[in-house]
Amino acid sequence: MERKAYFYIDDVIWLMRDLTRERPKSIFDNFFMKILRNLHEKYGLKVQLNLFYRTDFYYGNDEFTLSEMTDVYKKEWEDNADWIRFGLHSKQEFPDYPYINASYEDVKANYTDIRDEVYRFASPKNWGTTVNPHWRPISKEGCK
Repeated sequence: MERKAYFYIDDVIWLMRDLTRERPKSIFDNFFMKILRNLHEKYGLKVQLNLFYRTDFYYGNDEFTLSEMTDVYKKEWEDNADWIRFGLHSKQEFPDYPYINASYEDVKANYTDIRDEVYRFASPKNWGTTVNPHWRPISKEGCK
């Protein structure tokens, strides 16, 4: 019997920031991505990396948004789309429970903003179908 599990990692805006600022030759020269690739090669890991659109102002002057994410790795992301996907997590880390009373329009805007940036710096093939809202609770309107 084939067994499958859903594996995801939240809050990966920091990975995007590091790749953009450090510009390694390959995404797999980043320690985090190297570990994921090793797990993929050894166990067949498939992962969804859930994104904030931006780092939170809570952290001070270290602001970064997905619109700043470099697209120099576009081909590499797409070449690995069979096991690396991205998804919506939230606009930013704070406030906690951002979608508990969210309107349809608010969730759709966040979803669209993040998806469009993934299409730009990676590819539509890298967009995941699972939504994992920050802190989980989401309003009925937001679920639509």
